[in-house]
Amino acid sequence: MLVVQCDFDDTITLSNVSVAIREKFGPPNWLEMEDEYLLGRYSVEESNIRQYELIKTTKQELETFVVQQTGIRYGFGDFHEYCRQIGVRLVIVSSGLDIYIRPILAKLGLDDIEFHSGSARITPSGIVVKYFDPSLREIRNGFKESYVTHYKGQGNLVAYVGDGISDIGPAREADFILGRSALLDNSRKEGLECHPFETFGDVTEIIGRLIS
Repeated sequence: MLVVQCDFDDTITLSNVSVAIREKFGPPNWLEMEDEYLLGRYSVEESNIRQYELIKTTKQELETFVVQQTGIRYGFGDFHEYCRQIGVRLVIVSSGLDIYIRPILAKLGLDDIEFHSGSARITPSGIVVKYFDPSLREIRNGFKESYVTHYKGQGNLVAYVGDGISDIGPAREADFILGRSALLDNSRKEGLECHPFETFGDVTEIIGRLIS
């Protein structure tokens, strides 16, 4: 079987929802903490754990904010239906958080899509974030990679769809790469075959070619 492992922020969405949340609700020093991640001092999982524990908001405030401000990349709903019809397993694997991915998918009527992400719990003192690999072992690094390894270990081919720095590692392990932005640029630098896309109409066409 072909598994399409798809990133969420800046891939399915038109912007980075996690960044928008931190801009809206985060502490003044969140950009300094983000710079530490970009310099490689923390994994994306560790960075999110550190940053979100400083964010104070309510479930209602957060959900209202993300549902109102999040745009979806053209053609994603049609791509989901295409995968269902042809027997391709579409799975969202995101280092983002379930507390914003779930309400966005629900608003789109796509809450039946399988997704795996950081597990978050809103408390009065901050948002507690944890990551678990497919065997439910708590991890602080390599979340997306663990799912590529898991799906390939089951004998599947994996097509990886993503855009950002955190997608580079898992994409290297996939059978096919569909990329934009930083993932596309890095793949080209490393000499990896990467199929560029801008919309999910493009993704549908590429997946159709790959399985034909």
